[in-house]
Amino acid sequence: MRRIVFFAGFLLLNISLLKAQDYIVPEETWYHTEVLGSNYHGYVFNKDWGVDVMVENQDGRFTPEDIDVAKAEKLMQKKLAFLNRNHENQEGMCPIIDEHIRKYTRQYVGFTDVNGAKIVWINAVWDENADKLLSKDIVRATGGCGRYWSIKVNLDTEKVYGLEVNESGEIKYIPRVKKPGPRISKPKNDRKVQRIRKTGIMHNPDEVTF
Repeated sequence: MRRIVFFAGFLLLNISLLKAQDYIVPEETWYHTEVLGSNYHGYVFNKDWGVDVMVENQDGRFTPEDIDVAKAEKLMQKKLAFLNRNHENQEGMCPIIDEHIRKYTRQYVGFTDVNGAKIVWINAVWDENADKLLSKDIVRATGGCGRYWSIKVNLDTEKVYGLEVNESGEIKYIPRVKKPGPRISKPKNDRKVQRIRKTGIMHNPDEVTF
C-alpha cells in the first residue's frame, strides 16, 4: 500500500513539474517606446528593429531618445509648411498636413550616416484603422493622400528633407517581410508533434531535458 501511495505521489510531483515548465508559443517583443510631447505623440523603434527604409550615406542605426525626438519635432514643425508649400497629393478632401499636425501619430526610427550624424525618420499616420498597429510595427501604405506622409530630420545639420506624401486613392497596407521564427531542431520521430519551449527552440517531448 505504501508503495502505491509513494508511486502516486511521485507521479503527481512529476506532473506538477511538467506543468510548471509550460510549453508556450514565444511572443515577439515589440522594441518600441511611447513618446508624448505638447503637440506630438508616437512610438520610437529600437535600433535593432527591422525597417524597409534607408537614408543617404547610411552607416548604421541608433535608438532616438526623448531629447532627440523633441529636437526632431521642433525642426520638422518649424520647416514643414515651407517644405509642403506645393501641397502635393493634398487636394480636395485630402488634409493639408501642416494644418493638422496634431492629428498624426508618429513612428520614429534613428539612423547614422558616414559622417556620424544622427538622422530621424518620422513616419506620420492619421488613420483610425491603423491605431492598434502603430505601436507594433512600422506601418506603410499606398493611397490615403495626406493621411500618410514621412520626412527625415538630420539632428546634427538641422536639415529637414525628404518629405513624401502618399498619393490619392484607397489605402492599401504594404505587407512587411516576415520576421524569422524560432530555430527548429530535427525531430527524432516525424510523427510526433513539435512543441515550443520558452527558449524559442522547438522540440518534441523525447528531446526535452531539464
